[in-house]
Amino acid sequence: MFIDTDVKGAKPDDDDNSKDKLLIETIGRLYDYSAHRSLKRMLAKIAPGDLAGILESLAKGHVAGVFCDIQEKEVAVEVLKLVSHDLREHLLTELPPAVLSELVLYLSPEALTDLLGSLDEEQRDRLLRILPKDDKEDVESLLRHAPDTAGGIMTTDVFSLPLDTPVEEAIRAIRTREEQDTVFYLYVTGLGGRLEGVISLRQLLLAPAGARLDELMNSQAIKVTTDTKQEAVARLVDKHNLLALPVVDSDGVLVGAVTVDNVLDVIQSETTKEMLRMAGTSESEILAHSPFKIARIRLPWLLAAFGGGLAATGVIEHFEGILSKVLALSAFLPVIMGMAGNVGVQSATVAVRGLATGAIDLRHTWRFLFKEFRVGLILGCLYGTSLGLFGYFVHHSLALGQVVGLTIFGNMTGAAVLAVVLPMMFHRLKIDPAIATGPFVTTAIDVLGVLNYFAIATAIYGLG
Repeated sequence: MFIDTDVKGAKPDDDDNSKDKLLIETIGRLYDYSAHRSLKRMLAKIAPGDLAGILESLAKGHVAGVFCDIQEKEVAVEVLKLVSHDLREHLLTELPPAVLSELVLYLSPEALTDLLGSLDEEQRDRLLRILPKDDKEDVESLLRHAPDTAGGIMTTDVFSLPLDTPVEEAIRAIRTREEQDTVFYLYVTGLGGRLEGVISLRQLLLAPAGARLDELMNSQAIKVTTDTKQEAVARLVDKHNLLALPVVDSDGVLVGAVTVDNVLDVIQSETTKEMLRMAGTSESEILAHSPFKIARIRLPWLLAAFGGGLAATGVIEHFEGILSKVLALSAFLPVIMGMAGNVGVQSATVAVRGLATGAIDLRHTWRFLFKEFRVGLILGCLYGTSLGLFGYFVHHSLALGQVVGLTIFGNMTGAAVLAVVLPMMFHRLKIDPAIATGPFVTTAIDVLGVLNYFAIATAIYGLG
């Protein structure tokens, strides 16, 4: 029996539900008929998230058998992490020991640690009992650290050699580790396994014959401890463009390394959080379904914009006299406020992102500030000249051209400076610099920009 999903008048949601239902029924029938080859081919085409939903909808007696037909072990592990707690408990209880053994042995200690971190204590112990002694020790070592720290996300399989190792011997040692794809640097260790330095593979290959590692290494290696938060690790990796970052314990002993792929998700997550905070909202809004909850998240930040708007209105009312005499001034208000606000948001975004990733150090505040000042100066000069000429030729008024030109020049330059100073100031005060952007910065720029506009107009028209 075939289902016609193109019936006239059918809704898209109904079509999707019918297709999902048909897919689930088909998988159930293939399992009942023991058509495992066809079932494996079908499951291989389905994303892990969708597979988890399908397993949730299958009859309980089919779940373990269908799961066993997922060929890619990485996909199987991802599905195991995505299903509900109850279904995961069912799978770990019903899956044959041979399947579980293959599953856990296929994973690296780091991936296995991620999986175990999502299980309760009983499930975790059940899987740990399957592991060989060496793998079990690695996993238990990782589990001792919080999952959001360097110790929780590091790989324990690092390439290190003693200080007095000759270069030729080090190169031969690398060749024996050709199956490992995480050898980015050679770490040099001293007594008790303490990290003494680091050498890039390029340095090692270009080193003169007869040299030893302690003669080549960089003894000022950037490193973190096992309890360093993953956000700080991500900032160091991003700031210094590292492929891996060594991790040491409290005694300075090398215990692992965090590779760049370990922190990509962290960097992405932090960037998303920063952008949402700059917009005056929160990551929780993505998951919030209630309009009231969304409004409550945005309300405090929009108060800054509301208050600033009232202040700008007060400024305009104060200069009502000059507006009534030179009506053309009101026509330029949108571009006067908009251009400065855009420059401010651009500069603030660069500043906040740089502070968040560590690319901008407070010791270099003046250098960065001077750079953004020059950017604002150049943009202000270009757009000020353009708007000034527009005002002169369109309205046939030299005074109006001077007012709008000088205002754009001053506002864009000032906005670039203000948008850098505020995040820097908040950072020094140990306040998240992201709160100084978005509504806060643009509002401050709007108020000062309008005030500057009418002050220049008053001076040039001589109506003070």
